Amino acid sequence: MIALHRVLTSIAAPSLAVAAATVAMTLAAAIPAGPALAQAGAGESAVLLAYQRFGQGTNPANRVRITQFEAHVKELTNGRYAIMSVPEILEAIETGAKLPNRTIGITIDGAFRSVYEEAWPRLKAAGLPFTLFVTTDPIDQGLPAYMTWEQIRELRDAGVSLGIHTAGYVRASRAGPDAFRADLERAFASFGAALGERPELFAYPNGEMSLAVGSALADAGIRAAFGYHSGPVNPRSNVMHMPRFPIVENYADEKPFKLRVNTLALPVVDLVPADPLVNAADVETFGFTVDPAVGRVRGINCFHSSFGQLVVEEIGDRRFEAKLGQPAPKGAWRINCTMPTGGKRFRWFGMQYYSTGG
Repeated sequence: MIALHRVLTSIAAPSLAVAAATVAMTLAAAIPAGPALAQAGAGESAVLLAYQRFGQGTNPANRVRITQFEAHVKELTNGRYAIMSVPEILEAIETGAKLPNRTIGITIDGAFRSVYEEAWPRLKAAGLPFTLFVTTDPIDQGLPAYMTWEQIRELRDAGVSLGIHTAGYVRASRAGPDAFRADLERAFASFGAALGERPELFAYPNGEMSLAVGSALADAGIRAAFGYHSGPVNPRSNVMHMPRFPIVENYADEKPFKLRVNTLALPVVDLVPADPLVNAADVETFGFTVDPAVGRVRGINCFHSSFGQLVVEEIGDRRFEAKLGQPAPKGAWRINCTMPTGGKRFRWFGMQYYSTGG
């Protein structure tokens, strides 16, 4: 683990997506396979992938190269994976139905033009379902980097499931409740006027949320809301803060991609802090209890996007805690926890927080 710790702590102020991807890229090489551990719960675990742009723009933190995406499609269609729509995955989790091993769901945020021009033709040809989260203001304004409502209707009519990504990319952790509510209602109104329906799925811009915002979304009729933090979804996931693996250019090559799509959920309960919106001065400990469905627990490691590897201690029956040792940084930060299964697959639990003070 020393080598992995050095890699993580040497990263100079990485973006959250890049920091999480770095963990994924180095895990397989850094953690030796031990005795085989039971892979219980594989039928309750699904990996959701979160894309944004495809060959469009210059920011490697929100796009993938076309060659990378083509390699992803090839990997996902090689017969090892069960690609399901997000509504189908949600239905299975809600009803307790078993999911196929290596279930994958594909999501795309923002409705950028490259979705229609680059991703959609390739996904359609491969028969891969996906969910598109629409940012409504740029589409209403006719901005050239985004799809049109006509193109979105074409995808909807072809079976693509839709959700909203707010109207003006308002970040829930930074906007006041009135501003967020106004943005949400504007998104609902625009979506309804263009498509004749009210969305049931929501994706948080930059993955930022709070329990209060999640409750407000549920009251507004949102069935499930999705963050931008790594880890497979499972029955223990907060349905208003479902994890997804960000897929970004710098870490979208073969090895890190295969590692992520083969992960299993690390289901936890009694999370501390429970609310993703925190005051930095109040956060001293990160902790959770591993669900008994996992079976034997061994080799849990946790990594902070700013502090690097954390010292994790088992303090009770399946209860693990880590002292942060210093105030959490102001703004957004993540913790990713993994556990090897003894083979090439890992269990993964991730959480994103937003600190309002420092």
